[in-house]
Amino acid sequence: MPSINIILLNWNGIEDTVECLRSIEKLTYPNVTAIVVDNGSKDNQAKRIADSFPDAVVLPQKENLGFCGGCNVGIKYALDHEADYVMLLNNDTVVTPGLIEDLLGAFQAAPNLGAVSPLILEWEDDKVWFSRARWVAAEGQFRLSFPGEKHDDLKNASLYQSEFACGCCVMVPAEVFRKEGLLDERYFAFYDEAEWCARIRRRGLESYVVPSAVIYHKVSRSTPSLVSTYLLTRNRLLWMKENLSLGMRLKSFTYLTREVLWHLANLAGVTRKYYTKQRSRVVLRGYADYFRGKFGRWEPEIESLLFEEEGTRKA
Repeated sequence: MPSINIILLNWNGIEDTVECLRSIEKLTYPNVTAIVVDNGSKDNQAKRIADSFPDAVVLPQKENLGFCGGCNVGIKYALDHEADYVMLLNNDTVVTPGLIEDLLGAFQAAPNLGAVSPLILEWEDDKVWFSRARWVAAEGQFRLSFPGEKHDDLKNASLYQSEFACGCCVMVPAEVFRKEGLLDERYFAFYDEAEWCARIRRRGLESYVVPSAVIYHKVSRSTPSLVSTYLLTRNRLLWMKENLSLGMRLKSFTYLTREVLWHLANLAGVTRKYYTKQRSRVVLRGYADYFRGKFGRWEPEIESLLFEEEGTRKA
């Protein structure tokens, strides 16, 4: 029976992590090991998790390594301990009991499968959050789901391809990580799975979704909103540069130019109040850091901009 190592990160989110681990304990597949990488949390959270879940492996880190760095710590542990499959799982999720069996079945159905995700529903209302990833050039971004999609309409569908498997929950054969490498830590978090899946696609491996497999996601609980905005803005540009043709990038140029101009106008106070000036500063800093080649964790000088409660900063 193949061994599955499930890797989740904890960064000051012990309540969500505990609930996620409790759902993992209810999985019907027996050969599962949970690996919790604690990204430098406060209040002795790593020890508290280890004490509450003695069957889990807890790997405390001295600082926040981000999604990429933290997951890479867990992946290396899984590979060193001869796991057959590695699953990356957000700590702000709850899994359903038959998840592993459903995902494992996909590898028999699609021999070119390199990574697979379940259907991901929002925790509060069962709204489809992730059904498949598709790049929309006119919007300069990926769409993770599409208007009108419902779980009831998708759950009986067959396995289908996606531009990437979602890092919120993705299962990968350990051998693929051994051959193709780990997550690119320049991204820190966000767009990293899109980069990794594009990388393996160049080697003939595709990403799939199993719509009969389901997890629930407490959207935006694991990362502060402005941190997400900064990383998404910066990393989108890096991903586009390295994975899209010049023609495809030019199709997004109008949208990106309008975005920059709008946020500059917002700082000048000549737009409708849709975003705070603080958020506009974050977006523009994301653009600036991309062009400056500043990747990985954000620089210390913008820590207060990213973590100060939105709306409290003076204009």
